[in-house]
This record gives sequence, structure tokens and C-alpha cells, in this order.
Amino acid sequence: MLISTRRQRRQTFKEKLQQGILRPDDIDVSFESFPYYLSETTKKVLIASTLPNLRCSKFGKYFSSLPTASPRILLSGPAGSEIYQETLAKALAKHFGARLLIVDSLLLPGVQAPPPKDSDSVKEVPRRESVSTHAIGELRLEVLISLYGSGGDDIDSLSIGELLEVATNICTNVEQVATNESKSLPLIVFLKDIEKVMAGNPDAYSVLKSKLANLPENVVVIGSHTQLDNRKEKDNLGGRLHDRSKETPKTMKQLQLSRIFPNKVTMPQDEALLSDWKQQFERDVETLKSQSNIVTIRSVLKRVSVDCPDLESLCIKDLALTTESVDKVVGWAVSHHLMHFSDALVKDDKLVISTESLKNGLNILQGIQNETKSIKKSLKDVVTGNEFEKKLLADVIPPSDIGVTFDDIGALENVKDTLKELVMLPLQRPELFSKGQLTKPCKGILLFGPPGTGKTMLAKAVATEAGGNFINISMSSITSKWFGEGEKYVKAVFSLASKIAPSVVFVDEVDSMLGRRENPGEHEAMRKMKNEFMVNWDGLRTKEKERVLVLAATNRPFDLDEAVIRRLPRRLMVNLPDAQNREKILRVVLAKEDLEPDVDLEAVANMTNGYSGSDLKNLCVAAAHLPIREILEKEKKERSLALAENRPVPELYCSTDIRPLKMEDFKHAHEQVCASVSSESTNMSELLQWNDLYGEGGSRKKTCLSYFV
Repeated sequence: MLISTRRQRRQTFKEKLQQGILRPDDIDVSFESFPYYLSETTKKVLIASTLPNLRCSKFGKYFSSLPTASPRILLSGPAGSEIYQETLAKALAKHFGARLLIVDSLLLPGVQAPPPKDSDSVKEVPRRESVSTHAIGELRLEVLISLYGSGGDDIDSLSIGELLEVATNICTNVEQVATNESKSLPLIVFLKDIEKVMAGNPDAYSVLKSKLANLPENVVVIGSHTQLDNRKEKDNLGGRLHDRSKETPKTMKQLQLSRIFPNKVTMPQDEALLSDWKQQFERDVETLKSQSNIVTIRSVLKRVSVDCPDLESLCIKDLALTTESVDKVVGWAVSHHLMHFSDALVKDDKLVISTESLKNGLNILQGIQNETKSIKKSLKDVVTGNEFEKKLLADVIPPSDIGVTFDDIGALENVKDTLKELVMLPLQRPELFSKGQLTKPCKGILLFGPPGTGKTMLAKAVATEAGGNFINISMSSITSKWFGEGEKYVKAVFSLASKIAPSVVFVDEVDSMLGRRENPGEHEAMRKMKNEFMVNWDGLRTKEKERVLVLAATNRPFDLDEAVIRRLPRRLMVNLPDAQNREKILRVVLAKEDLEPDVDLEAVANMTNGYSGSDLKNLCVAAAHLPIREILEKEKKERSLALAENRPVPELYCSTDIRPLKMEDFKHAHEQVCASVSSESTNMSELLQWNDLYGEGGSRKKTCLSYFV
């Protein structure tokens, strides 16, 4: 049964190939009416290479060993010239009055359509649908379906041997069709994107080479090949161009191509007409992208049982759609359609939507992408002066990538107000700080205090709400094993910050980078990096009006070098919260949690004296785990009871079955989670003393040391 089914499919495939052959009268393209720029040299070379095999094949023994007269021609052009090359093959067939058979490389052995970039689409889209996304034209799609079938045995389930057998049968069918058709008229076989067959598969290469060698004398085989452009390859232009993820070493691919196609014709580029030619190629690339987008949308619509009759009328050239993005678009389109048509049409068990609804979904997607990519695009356009700036550009964080605001931080109102005045206001309203010399931007702000009080959270909120570029600097990003490169990285930090100003340079745990220089065990390279950092931060060539701010955070400010302290004129202590501020922090942490009416946050705040903001969050996390623990214990008991009584095991509980938090949970969590910072510790005492000497609001009174210390 299986053998007869495969034989029937091969016969159907052969019939589809025969139906796809273009006769000379069906071709509407000629050299005289060629729609693109065509070099006269290219035209002459193609005619000279083809004529001996189509018109004078009886003299084949005199020129069969000459590469330029070989019936196997490799037509090579720049990236984006796929449609151009196919049109050129049509014009060549029209010129000689020959028939033309266009074979997609996906039908040849060794070519497998790569899965889309998003992992979900690999599971959702069957093999035959992903293959058909590359087929342009309904005929080629029908050929693929007739070959692989519409259900049952998926081609992914075949072994390597079976796949090679299928590939051999395909080549045999192409060979048989070419042999039969060439008896009446000469035939040109155009193999699209032949380089895909050479994707490192020696068996596929051998099969294709042997089958092409057995073709009749009056058959010319033209292989289409595009020269990859590395710059445009990164842009993922869609269509056939996105199918180049698999690459073998270039020399091996060139060697295989030259063995199968000894006659290589490269399209020259006339400088005078190059701009017009490239514009035509770009239009072709847009066409391929639009066709690829349509097929992606069609596959998603088919999967979710939705239909759009006028889908082909859409022209989507500005977007490169993935399966994940199309899922969103279709969801918005269905919502838009149901909003405007309450009595929606259901035909053949499919919801029918209009193209207007799809356009609405596409507009929403494009709006979201424009909003999220505006800042990234501006960073991409930054011209870096050297390799150090280029590497540090990856540490620049756009505000949209952080997502922490001042509303997410409970308490610390005084610190937040000061940061808004010193950081955000000069970045958002620079015109207010342009008058005089005393309103110049602040060069540095230090956030210090015990661990877990929210210093890093404040820096994240500043990055999100200030709207400026945020550069996160750590020792790993500015150190190097090569002597002298550390100073160059430090210099690149400030030169890059100046280029993308307004910007904030954030240094977390600044004491590890800019500690005291009198340490006798300090390495010379580290000392030079500190000197370079301070020179570029506030030195001879530093611009006064430059909007570059250094925001530093530490829990050991007394270890900082005095020159660093001088460059941080605003020093804000982020202290442990009192009872009132602890209640504010608890309200922020528990804002999205379900609480019982008996939960008294004021009482929780009073019993957590000495807790930092981080400790309070850990307390809430421990309390939130108690209801989950109860659910697990309940499931365990019910399962044991069901097994003992020989009953079916009950279903597991879900998130909706978890009870709200109650006051008893917080009391139990308070016994497990204690304060991580002691208010009477030596480190806390030193912080308070340092704040009294250097912090904002301190007395500035230094104790006079006695003679005996």
C-alpha cells in the first residue's frame, strides 16, 4: 500500500512538472523588452554559451570539453538578484524558441527549509508548510503538497536513507521530464538557488551531478547563484534571503559548484547604471519579503482556523514577520473584526475576517516596533572612534529595557526628590540650566548606605525615568589582560558617554574600583586606571556644560579615595527605613498580592525593626510560600488516600486554588527571616560617622585627634 502511494505521488509530481513547463509563446519577456538593465556582454556570453547546445548539439564532440560551451551554466549575480536571474532565463528561452522548466531548489536533494528563529514556530508549523513558505506561485506549492502528501507520513519522520531515496526520485523525475520534453523542442532547465543544494551534503551533490550528466544533448541547465553580501545578510531581508543560515566553508561550496557547472557567467555591474540596477534589486527584495510575509500569515491563519479571502491583496514590505509576531497580529485582527462585525461570518468551520482587520493588526505591530526601536536605532547610528568604544556600546542600556520606576520603590522620598532635581531635571529641561556658571550640571552623585536599602533600585529608576542613555560600568568591562588597555577602556567610557549625551555612567560598588590609592598592595595597572578615570571625569579637557553624570553606589564610602569624594559633590545616604517607611515599602511589595482583611501592614512594619527594604521583600516571599506549601501537603494527603482506597488520583491544584495571605503567614515568616544588617554593627557606625562628615545634612565637624591615638 505504501509503495503504491509513493508511486502515485511520484506520478503526480511528474505531471505537475510537465504542467509547469513554459512554452516560447507563453513567455512575455525578451532581450528587446527586458525590464532590467542588461549588460551587452552578459547577453553575448549567455547566447554564445547556449547556442552550441540548443542549435548545434550534433557537433557536441568538438566542444564538450570546453568550459565556456558546457550545457551546465552557473549564472551568478549579487544578493537580491533572484528575480532578475529568473527573468533572464525566460528571455534566453524566448530568444532560442526553447521551452523553460523552472525548478525550485527546495525540490532538490539536500535542501531543508530552516526553522523560523522563534522556537515556538518550530513546534507549530509542519515541515511541508515551512517548505512552502519559500515557494512562489501556486503551482510549486501544489507540487510540494503532491510530493509530501497532505497528512499521514510527515517527511520529518523519514530516515536519512529514505530522504535520499525521495531526493533521488525527484531528480529522476526531473531528468525524465526533461528527456521527454526535449524530443520536440530544445529545453532550458532553470534551477533556482542552486547553492542551497551544496550545503555540505555529499550524497545530494553526487545524486544531482549524476542526474544532470545524463540529460540529452539539447537540454541546457542553468543554475542560479547569488553572491552573499555580509552587510545585507545581517538585515534579514526576508524571502529567499533568510534561508542562508547554513553555510559550509566557501572553498568547498565553490569547488562543488564549479564541478557541476563548469560554465560560469557573472553579471558585470556597469557603474553608470549601477544605482538604477540596485534600485530594481531592492524592489525585487521587497517583493520577496512581501510574498514571504503573506505565506507566514497564511500558515498562522490556517493553524487557528481563521480565513481571509483577500489576503493576497496585502502588500507588506516594511515588516519582516515571524510566526510569533503574526500570532499577535492575527489576535488583534480578530478582535478588531469582532468589534465591528458582531454577526461575523463562519465558513467551512473557519472565522472569516477582512483585510482591513489584518491591516489594523499590522499597524499596531508596527507602532510597537517603532516605539521600542527608536532609542536602539539611535545608539546603532553612533559612530564609535575605536574598538574600545565599540565594545562598551553593548553596556549602554536604553530606558525601556529596565522597567523600574520610582513608584516601585517604597519610602526614600527625600532621596528620590533630590535625584529628580539633580539628574532628571537637567536631562529633561536643559534650557533651565543654561544661564550662568552656577547652574552647570552636577558631575557626580554618590548613594551610600547599608546593604539592601535600595541604592541599585534607585539607579534603575533614574535610568528609566530620566530618558537618557545609561552606561553600566563594572571592573569586567574596563579591565584587560593587556598592559595599557585598561586606561584606554576608561577613556572610552567618557568619550562614548559624551557622544550619546545626555547620559548617566553608573558604577555599582564603586569602592572596589575607586578605592584609596595609598594601599601598598595595589597593582600599578589598577592605580593607573583610577588616575585615568578621574582625569577624564573632571580634568583639564572636561567640558563644563557636558551632560554626563557619574552615579555611584557603595556600602563602604569610607574606603573611597579623597579625590573621588571631591568629584561626588552630592552624597546621599540611603539609610534603614523607619516604621513609617517600612509600611510604605510593604505596600509597594504587596501591591499585586491577595491579602486577607486581617493583614495589618502597620503591625508588620512595627515588628520588623532594623529590616532593610531587601529584608522586607524576603519576608513577604517567605510568607507567600506558606499557602503553596499547604497546597502541596494537601495534594500529598489526597493522593495517598486515593491510592489506599484504589480510587483515581485527583487532579493537581492550580494557582487559583492558592488562598490569600493572612496575618499568621507574616508572623511565621518573621520567625524565619531576620534582619541582615545590625544597627549596632561596626560598619553601620562607620556609615553614620562618614555621613556626619561628608553626607548631606551632616554636621561637618571633624573630631580633633589627641596626641595619643
